[in-house]
Amino acid sequence: MEIEKQIPVHVGLFGHIDSGKTAVVEQLSEIISTAGIDAHPQSKERGITIDLGFTSFVLDKYLVTLVDGPGHADLIKISASSVEIIDCALIVIDINKGPQIQTGEHIIMIEALDIKNIIVILNKIDLYRGKIEEEIEKTKNFFATTSFGSEVPIFTVSAKEKRGFEELKEGILRIINNLEIKRELEGSLIIPIDHHFLIKGRGAIITGTILKGKLNLGQNLEILPINASGRVKNIETFHQNIKSAKAGDRVGINIKNLDVKKIYRGCIATNDKSKFNLCEIFEIEVKNNKLFKPDTRFGTQVHVTIGMLTVVGRIYPFYELDGKRIQMTASNESEGFKAILWLNERVLLHREKNLMLLSRLDLPPTTLRILGSAKITKFYDKENVPLLYKYKVKKGRIKNPDHPQGIICTGLSQSAIGAKKMVGKKLEPPFTKIISTFGTKGAVVVGIESKDVKINMGDTVELKELRTFRLKNI
Repeated sequence: MEIEKQIPVHVGLFGHIDSGKTAVVEQLSEIISTAGIDAHPQSKERGITIDLGFTSFVLDKYLVTLVDGPGHADLIKISASSVEIIDCALIVIDINKGPQIQTGEHIIMIEALDIKNIIVILNKIDLYRGKIEEEIEKTKNFFATTSFGSEVPIFTVSAKEKRGFEELKEGILRIINNLEIKRELEGSLIIPIDHHFLIKGRGAIITGTILKGKLNLGQNLEILPINASGRVKNIETFHQNIKSAKAGDRVGINIKNLDVKKIYRGCIATNDKSKFNLCEIFEIEVKNNKLFKPDTRFGTQVHVTIGMLTVVGRIYPFYELDGKRIQMTASNESEGFKAILWLNERVLLHREKNLMLLSRLDLPPTTLRILGSAKITKFYDKENVPLLYKYKVKKGRIKNPDHPQGIICTGLSQSAIGAKKMVGKKLEPPFTKIISTFGTKGAVVVGIESKDVKINMGDTVELKELRTFRLKNI
């Protein structure tokens, strides 16, 4: 079989730990890549998937690559890294337990990064003693609360007894036939590197899925951001040698004179390094997850997944008023918000492809930790961090609401000189502004919106002033 003649499609597998996700992969797979099912040495030792695995099978005219990520809560950032390269997703649920916390996180992650098509697999039907139809209905009701809706395709299988897989493959084929997959064949080559290793006698091997462009034998590749380069000696796709590859293909590339020890997941292979920025500070537009409960305060620590890499940074939400960026706290009730994002390290960013996932992995895994997704709108460096504004609030108290000269307020200033500088400044309702000074100890006379408003001794008077500042990363 000539694999390169098949149409490549990439299907991500997600599910809570112990849902039997990898067992489902084993039943579907026909070809195992070098970075295949639980290939990481610790996977067998710990009995769980801890890294991305790649396998494939032929389905009609398609070469379907299965991208299997960890279901364990502590490893969700690895699963998040797979979303950039997949076209649709399979959600595996243990029918005996129903949707669990990481099921919800995976669904939100898929939604946030704009994956439109999913199939739900209810696994372990060999252990289920209830009515399967009732569990399917419960699952439909669960998905009715998501953007995928109650009509999401659901299949029941037993990976242990190898039941239900022909029907599942038919369902996958229907979904794939309806996908509108647009591969970017022209322009600069982009290959996010997901695995790298040495083969004795051959040298350095990198593996990845081509996001954009074309790859040819003899081509020179730049590896960013480590600024290494080398010539392509050999190209493989699932153990078959090929002369060229294009966007959508999963490839292993043998590169001459490349020091594989310097490479890490998050590096990019490209033929045009001018399309990338190495940056740590940028302005973003956040599409927040409505199910994420905590407020996002100014300076909150976040985990940011950009392609294959997850890094830590701090987020600084703001709103714009009269051209000024004003510090704020964002809640899940907002439709989205703008923010400055300052990472703890410089990362490689493509100028055109910069969708990222924002998480709070410092929170307990018993809660939903996906904050939302974001797009970069501006890049900054430390020398041109934008000016921000925040309100400084001063509070005073009404000392005499009935003085012949007006309503007397103390506490906003400690001196007559300071009080004089405040004259004319606006106050928060029901007060209007500071009208004049009073006496020699910093008291002032304040105005009121309406004479009908009852003012009492001891009432609070607030003066909010905008102050400028520049961010300094903590």
